[in-house]
Amino acid sequence: MDIDSIFKTPTAPATKGGAKRKLVSPEEMYRKNARHVSYEELTGRSFDVPNGEGSSSEKKKRTVSVEDDEDDSMAGGPSRGRYEGVANPEEEEEDDRFFGDGLTSDQKDILDYVDEIDPEEERFDISAVRKMILKFEKAINKNQEMRVKYPDDPAKFVESETDLDEEIKHLMAMTQAPQHYPVLVELNTVTSILSLLTHENPDIAIDAIELLKELTDEEVLSVGLDEDEEVAGSEGEAGMKVFVEALVDQGLLDLLVQNLERLDEEEANDRQGVFNALAIFENMTSINVALAETIVAKSKLLPWMMKRLKVKAFDSNKQYCSELLAILLQSSSDNRKALGKMGGIDDLLQFLAVYKRKDPKDPDEIEMMENMFDGLCSALAEKENKQLFLEGEGIELMVIMIKEKKMARIRAVKVLDYALSTKSGTANCLRFVEIMGLKTLFSIFSKKGLDKLKKAYKSFSEVEEEEHIIGILASLVRNLPLESGHRLRVVRKFVEDDYAKLERLLDLREGYEARVKAFNERVENENKELGLDESEIAEEEPVRALGRLDAGLYVMQLIDLILAHLCAENLDLEEKDEKKEGERGERDESEIKERVRTLLNRRGQSLDDIKDNLKAYVDGLEVDTALAEEARTKLLSQAGSRPLNDVMLKGKDTEMSPDKPETELTQEEETALEALEAKEFVQYVLELL
Repeated sequence: MDIDSIFKTPTAPATKGGAKRKLVSPEEMYRKNARHVSYEELTGRSFDVPNGEGSSSEKKKRTVSVEDDEDDSMAGGPSRGRYEGVANPEEEEEDDRFFGDGLTSDQKDILDYVDEIDPEEERFDISAVRKMILKFEKAINKNQEMRVKYPDDPAKFVESETDLDEEIKHLMAMTQAPQHYPVLVELNTVTSILSLLTHENPDIAIDAIELLKELTDEEVLSVGLDEDEEVAGSEGEAGMKVFVEALVDQGLLDLLVQNLERLDEEEANDRQGVFNALAIFENMTSINVALAETIVAKSKLLPWMMKRLKVKAFDSNKQYCSELLAILLQSSSDNRKALGKMGGIDDLLQFLAVYKRKDPKDPDEIEMMENMFDGLCSALAEKENKQLFLEGEGIELMVIMIKEKKMARIRAVKVLDYALSTKSGTANCLRFVEIMGLKTLFSIFSKKGLDKLKKAYKSFSEVEEEEHIIGILASLVRNLPLESGHRLRVVRKFVEDDYAKLERLLDLREGYEARVKAFNERVENENKELGLDESEIAEEEPVRALGRLDAGLYVMQLIDLILAHLCAENLDLEEKDEKKEGERGERDESEIKERVRTLLNRRGQSLDDIKDNLKAYVDGLEVDTALAEEARTKLLSQAGSRPLNDVMLKGKDTEMSPDKPETELTQEEETALEALEAKEFVQYVLELL
C-alpha cells in the first residue's frame, strides 16, 4: 500500500477565520471533482462482515442492520466472527452495539502515519527553533554530500532526499511562531531555503516553494494572539517583514520565476508548484504593498503572466494569474506603465474579446474575466495606456460588448468611464462619438433592456452602471472641443424626443439628492445622540465628508456639471440667428437652459441649487497651485506655436520640434495640473450660468 501517495500534502496550520479569500488550488479542484476512494481500492482487500454461522462454505457478504443485532442477542450473544479484522475487540460498549474503536488494523496504521507527519501543535521557543533549523541544515548537507559522492547512482542518495523532504515539511511548524522568523535570517537559513529552489530534483524545489508559501502567508500572524494579542501580533508582523525583506534581497523573485518557467503544468505536482509560487508573490504584496513595484521591476513575472494568460484552456493557475495581475496594477503607476510598454494593453483586449459574444462557463471563469477588466481599468489610469487603448481599438470593442448584452457588457461600461476620463482621454472621447457610440450609450442611459439584464445576471448593479454612465457623459461634455461637431452631437441627444434624456438626467439628480439628504439627517441624529459639541463635530467632518461623497454627492456634482454645460450652450438648435423671447442681459438664453429651469421649478428647485452645489465642489478641491502653474509653464515653453492641448495629448500626429527636447512632467506635476484644470473648468461653467 502506497501511503505516501495518499498523504502527500501536510495539513496546513490553523489560521484566523475571516481572513483573505483563498483561490482553489489545482489539487483542491481535483479533489473536489474526484470520486471518493473505496476501502477496497485503498487497502486491496474487502471489508466484509461474516454472517456468524462459522461455516466457511456458507460465509456470504451482507449488510449489518439492527435486526442482525437482535438475532445475535437471541442466539445468546454475538459470535466471535463479528470482531474479526477489528483492532482491540475487547474494548466493547456495554450494550454490545459499539466495540473497540471501530478501526481495522490497516486503518489504525494509516492514522498512526498521519500522527507522525502531523503532530499536535506545540509552542516553539528559540531553543526549539534552533534545533529544528539544525536538523534542516544537516539534511541539506547530507543530501548534497550523497549527490556529489554518487552522482550517477540515485539509489545511493534517495534516502537522504527523503529525509530532506521530511525536514522541509517539519520546518512548516515555524508558521506557529512568526515572531521567531528573524532567527531564520540570523542563522542564514534563508540562503539554505533559497538554494533548494535550484535543486536538481524538481520535487524538492516544489516542497521549498510550498514552505515559503506557508511561511509568508499573512494569516500566520493570527497564531498565538490569545495570550498577548498586541505584543505577539506586532512581533510576528515585524518578524514576517524581516524575513520577506531577506528573501527579496537574496534573489527570491528571480528564483521563483525560473521555477515557473521550468515546471511542467501537465504534471499535477508541478501544477500545484506553480500555484504556490504565485501565492508567494501575492503574500508579499499583502505584507508590503510597496513590494508590488519591486516584483515587476526586479523579475520577469509580468511577461510570464501575460504569456500564461494566452493559454486558451481555463484552469486555476490562469485564474490566479489574472488576480495577481490586477493586484500588481492596482497599486503602482510604474507597473501600469511597464504593462503598456510590453504590449500588455493589446493583450488584455485580446483576452477579453473572447467574451464579447459569449459568457464565461462557471464562477471561477467569471472571476478571471472580472480580474482582467479590473486590471485594464487600473492600467487606463496612465495617459500612455489610454493612447494604446485607442490604437488597439479598445473603444470599438467595448461598444460591441455593450451592444451584445452579454455579461461583459456590465464591465465594458466601467472601462469606457476610465478610458474617457481626464484631459488625456480627449482622443478617446472623439473616437467614441465617431463610431456612433452615443447611440449605444444613450440606449442604456434610457434603461432599455435593463429588466432582462437583471434577470440574466444577478451580479448586475443598476446603481453602479448609472454612476459610470454619468462619468462618461461628464467626460464628453468636458473634453470635447467647444463648438465642435462632436460636442453638438452630444447636446442634440439631450434635446431629441422632447428632452427625454434631459428629464432622465434630472430624475437621477433628484434620486442622488435624496440620498445625500438622508445621509445628512443620519449625521444630525448621531450628533444629537452622542451630544457632540461644535469642536467634536468639526473633528468628525473629514470622515463624514467622504461618507457624503460615497452616499451620492460626487455623482450629483457630476450631474450638475453636465447640466451647467448644457445650459451654457448658447445656441438655438433650430434657428441659431433668431432672437428668443426669454432674452436676459446681453446674451440669449438657450432653449436647453429654459427647459432645465422649467424642469427644476417643477421639482421645487432652481438653477441656484446647481450653482451652490458646484461652488461647494470647487471649494472642496485641493490644488497645489504653485506646482500646477510650474507644470503649465513647462508645457507652454515646450509648445512654442502649437496649441497647448496638442502638447498635453501628445497624439500620434504630434511631432516635436527637432531643436526642442520633449519635456516630461513628474507624476506630482501632472496630478497638480489636472486638479487645477478641473477647478478652472468648474469656475468657467459657473460664470456661464
